[in-house]
Amino acid sequence: MRTLAQDAGFAMERIDDVDEAVATAARGIALPARELRAIADALAAANAAVRAIREAETEVPLLRERCGPFRALPLIVNRITDAIDERGNVLDRASPALGRIRRSIQQAQDDARDRAAAIIRSSRYANAIQDALVTMRDGRYVVPVKAEFSGQIQGIVHDTSSTGQTLFVEPLESLEANNRVRALRVQEEVEIARILGELSSLVQHEAAQITTNVDVYVDLDLAAARAAVAHRMQAIAPTLVDEAVVDLVDGRHPLLDERAVPQSVRLDDATRILIVSGPNMGGKTVTLKLVGLAVTMTACGMHVPAAAATIGRFARVCTDIGDEQSIAQNASTFSAHLRRLAEIVDAADDRTLVLIDEIGSGTEPNSGAALAVAVLERFLECGARVVATTHATELKLFGADHAHVANASVRFDPETYEPTYQLDVGSPGQSLAFALARRMKLDRDVIERAEALLSTQERDYERALAEVTEERIRATREREQLDRERAHLRSLEDNARRRAETLERERRELAKRADAQLAETLRRFTAELERRAAERSERAARAPRVTQGQADLLARTLDQMHRELGIAPTRQAQPVDGNDPRHAELVEAARAGDRVHVASWEQDGTVLEDLGEHVLVQIGAMRLTVPKSELRPLRQAQGDRGLRKAQGDGGYRQAQDDGGRTRRQAQGGGGRGGDQTLETASKAQTEIDVRGKRFVEAEPLVERWIDDAILLGHSPLRLIHGKGTGLLGKGLQQYLKAHPFVQNVRYGHADEGGGGVTVFELRSPTA
Repeated sequence: MRTLAQDAGFAMERIDDVDEAVATAARGIALPARELRAIADALAAANAAVRAIREAETEVPLLRERCGPFRALPLIVNRITDAIDERGNVLDRASPALGRIRRSIQQAQDDARDRAAAIIRSSRYANAIQDALVTMRDGRYVVPVKAEFSGQIQGIVHDTSSTGQTLFVEPLESLEANNRVRALRVQEEVEIARILGELSSLVQHEAAQITTNVDVYVDLDLAAARAAVAHRMQAIAPTLVDEAVVDLVDGRHPLLDERAVPQSVRLDDATRILIVSGPNMGGKTVTLKLVGLAVTMTACGMHVPAAAATIGRFARVCTDIGDEQSIAQNASTFSAHLRRLAEIVDAADDRTLVLIDEIGSGTEPNSGAALAVAVLERFLECGARVVATTHATELKLFGADHAHVANASVRFDPETYEPTYQLDVGSPGQSLAFALARRMKLDRDVIERAEALLSTQERDYERALAEVTEERIRATREREQLDRERAHLRSLEDNARRRAETLERERRELAKRADAQLAETLRRFTAELERRAAERSERAARAPRVTQGQADLLARTLDQMHRELGIAPTRQAQPVDGNDPRHAELVEAARAGDRVHVASWEQDGTVLEDLGEHVLVQIGAMRLTVPKSELRPLRQAQGDRGLRKAQGDGGYRQAQDDGGRTRRQAQGGGGRGGDQTLETASKAQTEIDVRGKRFVEAEPLVERWIDDAILLGHSPLRLIHGKGTGLLGKGLQQYLKAHPFVQNVRYGHADEGGGGVTVFELRSPTA
């Protein structure tokens, strides 16, 4: 039910108790309209609840089993709701005859009212009329007439005013219409009685099923009430076992709400009796009631407010809590306790939970303690599970000396002696009578005198117990602190592991996206180079081409990006040896329209044109000029894939922009030549720092940086030049504004570096 209410918003409607009405109908007695409507509403609510459970997407097999005896009765519900409204009034549509009668009544009433109104409006009777108002008496329309003019209007007097000055007269002119109304009213009552009898007969024939349906609804309503209480208390379903066991982990008293302090208690065959001691107002009775309520709530099918709970099978719960003295019954406090104890001892067995508050109190301490020990020994013999509270030292010693018995104490602050309401199992607690007396402002001299009257042995015992208690409290606090730190470390480890897993997933996703984006950028960049070459070409018939150096640079850049992103390169190329027989074959056989495999791109394409040592190949939407040494026949390409490695040409070939300016100049050999330029291209960043350089030193660096960014699709870019005299920034901005692939040049905002930074965007090569 908790799951259904949470997932599907299941709720129950309020219904009236209709058991007695159904029983009356079952005896053949017609029911009043209001009771019939209550039965229909109950059936409708039950039908809605059962339908919601049967159609719920959530798996609720036990609830569906509870709904098994239910059978919908739509005929009864529809007939009653069509005939009777929510207020219990029989509607005109209940039957055709009732509708006709009520229309006739309305017409007759209108006629009687109009006749009486005509008399009031007549100037002939103006002096006799007390008020120009038609009213009703006994269901008949009358006019108010002054007593002294009563003879002027012929009719029947139905009433007089309290002063006797006004008579309410039914004029003879209205008499026939009023009589007609009265006769129709009688017919209406007869028809309503017939309708109610017919509806009651429907209920009579299905009385047993109606009772069953209402019982199902009541059962569901009880489950919904338990679920609502469990949700409010944040309770859990206890684990049920057959043994007589109570095991509560961080259990909370169900009536204390947010004030409840979690306590852990266990009663089983190893610990049958728990003796709880400690200061007054420290929470001993709360512990005792917590155990009893957990067992009884479980027996009532309720969830238990605890972090975890295991509840066994008990036949009874016996309690002796509170003061039951009675002057009327001549029972003192102690005798009342004895009477209850006698009943508990007689009833106790191994399926009994016994809860006794302040056992042995109310009489001379030594005698009461001895009696309490004897009673607990009897409980040990019969196997009962017991929670008892006490202040008696003898009972604390009993708990320490006997098997199956454990001491427990409610914790307090050793500095302020304020109770913390936490339970410590394993050691007895102090009563703190003197500390409590000081808190309650008892005279200091009285307290000191009381302490002096204690025997030496008792003082030593109390002192030793206090030391043990304080040491236990300190150890408990340290253990709790260690547990919190350990839990925190586990949480940090879990967070770190989840973060690492998340970062790894993000890295893989980024690698995939970067690979796809880079491939798209390369395609656009190649298309732009072809377009620019076509514009410069003087021979319109010759197709635009991409140079071998440009293709090699793009291939090596892509492979370097793959390595940096931690993914395997998608292609590796190695030129075919010029002496390879296949090379000669392709040189001779390459013709327009042939399908070939381009080794440097690891792609299949179509030959568009034979250019001698090179061919123009179309791969998808991209056209490339490649040496014939890079080609493979398609029948051999599959066996060659994965066996080629990248070839470096030692530098970049020369590429020019539309203005003919050299964009990159290859450097042969080592130093800051082609290899370093290639590395820079593969590792291009979105910002560069040229502070401290002159414009002539910064310009080539910025130019190469922009080229790398165009190649890799980086935008926007951030150029750090510093403020200084401002000459470097102005010069670079003029250079950027004239660059064909740069747009939206501006100084940075305050959070971007201000006037010491220039931010700009790159145009798409295909734009």
